[in-house]
This record gives sequence, C-alpha cells and structure tokens, in this order.
Amino acid sequence: MASRWAWLLAATVLALPPAAAAQDAPAGATNDSCIFAHDGECDEANGTCAPGTDSADCRPDAKADPANSCRFAFDKSCDEPGKGSGLCPAGTDTADCAAVAPPQQTPASPPAQAVPPAGPGDDSCPFAHDRECDEPGIGSGACAAGTDTTDCKAKAGGGSSAPAAPASPAAPAGPDSCPFAHDGECDEPGIGSGACAAGTDTTDCQAKQGAAPATPAAPAKPGWGDDSCQFAHDGECDEPGRGTGLCSAGTDASDCSAADGGSAAPSSPGPAACPFTGDGECDEPGKGSGLCSPGTDAEDCRGK
Repeated sequence: MASRWAWLLAATVLALPPAAAAQDAPAGATNDSCIFAHDGECDEANGTCAPGTDSADCRPDAKADPANSCRFAFDKSCDEPGKGSGLCPAGTDTADCAAVAPPQQTPASPPAQAVPPAGPGDDSCPFAHDRECDEPGIGSGACAAGTDTTDCKAKAGGGSSAPAAPASPAAPAGPDSCPFAHDGECDEPGIGSGACAAGTDTTDCQAKQGAAPATPAAPAKPGWGDDSCQFAHDGECDEPGRGTGLCSAGTDASDCSAADGGSAAPSSPGPAACPFTGDGECDEPGKGSGLCSPGTDAEDCRGK
C-alpha cells in the first residue's frame, strides 16, 4: 500500500510543469523565449518564466493595445499580411512590423545610349583630330586600324577626304635662303648641321670648306686682286692696311675698292698681314708691341 502511494506521488510530481529556469530578457527589450510562450497564459506573473520572456502572452489586453493584439506580437517577427507571415490581421502586429525595413527598390538602370559602331575609314578613335596618327603600323597604335583617318591621311600626305585647297607655290630656294645663312656655321646636310636644304647656306658652307662663295662676284680686274677672302661682299674691307686685316692683301678686292670710293687697286699689295691678328693685343708700332707693320693689326689696334 505504501509503495502504491509513493508511485502516485511521483506521478503527480512528474505531471506538474517544472519551474522554468530564470531567463534574462535583453536589456530594454522584450522577447518570447519562455518555454510556455504563446500558450495564451502569462507565465511571468506566476513566476514560471522570467520577466520579459513571455511578452506575447503578457501583453496588455487587446482592447487596451489593439495595434499589438496579434497573439504573436512582440516576437520580433512581422505577422501581418503583405509584410510578414500573414498569421495576424493587418495592423495587429505593429511593433514587430515597424522593425522590419521595407525592401529597397533597386532603381532601374537608365537605358544604355547607342554608340555608333567604329569602323574603318572614320574618326571614331578617341584621339582623332589631334594631328597625330594613332593607327597601328603607321602611327602610335593606340586605336584600331581605320579609326583615325584624318590624322593618318595628313601624316601620309593624303590629307582628308575633303578636297584640299591648292597649295601656294613654294618660293625657289636660293644660295643663301637658309634662315640661318650668314651666321658663320654651315647648315647644309652632309657638310654641316643639316638644319637647311642643300645649296641654301652657300656662303657659310663654302667658307667652311675654304672656297669662294657660290654667289657670282663681280669679275676682279686683272692685276689688283680677287674676292677669295671668306668675308668678301660683306660691305667691309678686310685687307691689311686698308681694313680689318682679317684677310690677306688683295683677297677682298670688291669691298676694299668700294671703301676706296671705287678707285683702282693700290699700286702695291701692301705689307703682309700681321700673324698675331685677332689675339686681343695691338702689335702695330706706336700703338702696341711693334711686332707687325702699321695697319696690319687693325682689328686689335682699334681704339688704341
């Protein structure tokens, strides 16, 4: 008999719901972590569950809080139709559904603008009209063949497809038509800097080679000299005794004749040029060292 009562007592104890272990709700929030949540009975008041863990069952009366009258209110899951599970009528799970962010609408991409196809014979290269050919093989290769037509035709000498205006006739190249003529430096190719075309820097290049300039000189009168001086026809007499002394006597006949007023050549060729001309020191007697004859070191003795 005693064992029978013991068995009944054990069965009764097992049938009673055990007290739930204390469950802590998140600070400042409610949840439904109680094991008896959503059973229609508030288990916080009777101590079965910890405060804040049976929010749905312990919520205010539906009349007092109709906006959260859904039986699944405060479970952090929206249960209204169109927004959540649809288990509750619209407007009865406000707190949970307000926390659900509406889906972001991805803005429609603007329609892509049609790009004209790039083909040969046009100027679709992004570097077109920069005066540099960018096609492969004949230019930089930065663009496809046939897409930099205007620049590449100009480089090839073909010009653009439009008829080119007739070019004005080029001025004939003269013996000293080089823009650097008469600067004392030969600028023709092969014998000088190559900055000018052949035959256009005649005076400078022939002076470099020690020849007379190609410009036809006035014929020298027999017996009184020639114009073989490299500074001939520069308007200044460069013979010794009559001019600068930079050239030998009788080699700057035209300039010295003009300096003499067109008179005939002197009866004698005059003293030999001073060998020290151009050293910055006067070597004529009475003015300088006296190593040379009078008038033969005119360049150094000027102003003495």
